[in-house]
This record gives sequence, structure tokens and C-alpha cells, in this order.
Amino acid sequence: MIKFKNISKSYGISEVLSNVSFDINPGECVAITGESGTGKSTLLHMLIGAKRPTEGSIQLDNFRIEKLTPQNLQTFRRSIGVVFQDFKLLPQKTVFENIAFAMEAWGESDPVIEQRVYEVLAKVGMKDKENRFPKELSGGEQQRTAIARAIVHNPKLIIADEPTGNLDKRNSEEVLNLLKKLNEEGITLIVASHNNEVLSLLKPRILKIENCKITEAEQADMTTNKIDLSQK
Repeated sequence: MIKFKNISKSYGISEVLSNVSFDINPGECVAITGESGTGKSTLLHMLIGAKRPTEGSIQLDNFRIEKLTPQNLQTFRRSIGVVFQDFKLLPQKTVFENIAFAMEAWGESDPVIEQRVYEVLAKVGMKDKENRFPKELSGGEQQRTAIARAIVHNPKLIIADEPTGNLDKRNSEEVLNLLKKLNEEGITLIVASHNNEVLSLLKPRILKIENCKITEAEQADMTTNKIDLSQK
């Protein structure tokens, strides 16, 4: 269970979120939508502990995220996987090495790393590209590699920030179908996007950021705010 309770976030005198509260249940597929600059990425950064709210609390299971020490934050992040718009692959490492890198940092043994990396490569359809470098991959292949890296430690939650922003239509559909499959297997999925094609394929619960508030929106009409969650 994820709980945002009375969250506000400001940068100096500029307020991004104001007294926002909402819950996300285990296994849900949720889209955070809104125009550019409304705070979608800020909200996700607070959820992974990269930014702290100005006021309020964020809880994932037993973790109070805004109160985590740097050491405990690293432990917490092993329970989540993050997928970025620009992939964030290490250019000097192969596909296999990019995925294995996180497990190496956590001190896993070579046999465990090898077995798990091959498992996730097969899952995302990249097993035949294990020795390629990022520059040798298409955008869709780079994003599938990034997803493999995000799930290599069996997270309970995947956070994807505009995951198809740099992809063409075909590659976008492949990546979204992969994320949808992972969600159907029980992983909670939170996607930030303002692309209606993303919403159409994933059919998520939609939380829309507008005027520093979050409202729950219908698939059919993203301009209609159905339930005000700011005072929940």
C-alpha cells in the first residue's frame, strides 16, 4: 500500500503540489497525468526518495519515505524498479553488464547474478542482445534493457517516468505491452505520462495533476475531474 498524506511541495515561492492525499493499492496500474511542468516527475521523485515533500508524509508498506536515512533509502530502493524516459544505460557496458551492475553493487554472487540476468533478458525479449552496447540498440531495445534492469531484483513496484517519450509508435506499444504484462503478474505499476495512447493501452486508474491538486479522471474524458483527492 502506498499512501500520500497531505503532501505539499514547493520550490521557493513556487508551489507544485498543495495538500494532496491519495492511496495506491498493491497490484494497481496507475497513471499520473497532467501538462508538462505540473509536477508529475516531482511526485515520482518524492516516491523514490530523491526529493522530500515540503509538508506531509509518504508511506510504502512499512517505509516512511521522507524520513529514510541515506542507508535505509538504499535498502528501500531494492523494493522498487525505476524506468526513465532517457533509459539511463551505462554506455561503456553491454546489455548483460548494465543489468548485472545493480546486483553487483548489492554484493550478489556471480552465479546468482548470471542466473537472474538471463531470466530477465528472456522475459523482456533481449536474450540474443546480451553482448550489445547501448549505442548498438534501437530505442525500444534500450528501454527493454532498462526494464530488465528495473525488475532484476524482483521489485513489488515499478515506477516509469514517460517511458515511451523517446520511442516511435511500434516501439512504444512493445514497451507498454511489456509493462502491462508485468502489472498483470502482480507488480504495482505507476506511470507518469501525458500521452493518451499510453492511457488507452494500459487502461490504468488515472490521477491528474492540475493547479497543484490531484483529481481522479475518467478514461473517456481526461478534461473532466471526477473526484477531488486533495482533501481526502
